[in-house]
Amino acid sequence: MNGYGCLAAYYDRLMTDFDYEGYLSLLDREIEGHEGVDLCCGSGRITTALARRGKKVIGADMSAEMLGEAVKNARAAGVNPLFVQADATTFRPQHSVDFATCVCDGLNYIKPKNLAVFFENAACFLKKGAKFVFDVSSEYKLKKIIGSNVFFEDYDDLTYLWTNTPFAGGVKMELTFFIRGDDGKYTKQTEEHTQYAHKQSAIEEAMTGKFSYKAYDFSTMGVVGSKTTRILWVCERL
Repeated sequence: MNGYGCLAAYYDRLMTDFDYEGYLSLLDREIEGHEGVDLCCGSGRITTALARRGKKVIGADMSAEMLGEAVKNARAAGVNPLFVQADATTFRPQHSVDFATCVCDGLNYIKPKNLAVFFENAACFLKKGAKFVFDVSSEYKLKKIIGSNVFFEDYDDLTYLWTNTPFAGGVKMELTFFIRGDDGKYTKQTEEHTQYAHKQSAIEEAMTGKFSYKAYDFSTMGVVGSKTTRILWVCERL
């Protein structure tokens, strides 16, 4: 199985190490205007939080399963943003918007050859001066921390194994889930993901002529270093 067919139902539960509150604090400072797009929105954590702040925001993602979780999360929070199944390199809202986000590795799923297309598309639907905030897991993280390592978590109702196979441009990931049913028996499901290790220079080259930008180490909000694990960009549409 490819994509988020199984992971979607457990994604938020397994992503407790991601600093959503820190990210939202940054967005509160940086983004202006009322309407925006959350690309690669996943389970809709950012989309929903922005909607609760009064923003009119569209969440776009390729995975129908993740969008299903996003809708449930938004309803539980008492908001009703629009969610759309769409490719981040081609999706455009019906009119120009005030901001865009792409949070937690969304860009790592875009092939290197499509980076320029991704930013060209975003530039087409963002107003002049609009902010675009996004991040990537760094080349260092994918090659040195994830690399060929194996990770796992074990709960009463779920055990999963995450095995990684690096290649020249990134990492192929295989996730294996053992899920306990109501009868106490476990079923096995697997799915595969590919994340691409984009160089900082390649991303910034793809933005040339479309956005001005500043890059930060997400954990410190300081200068990006050789061992930065997540790079955050705050960009402005030219």
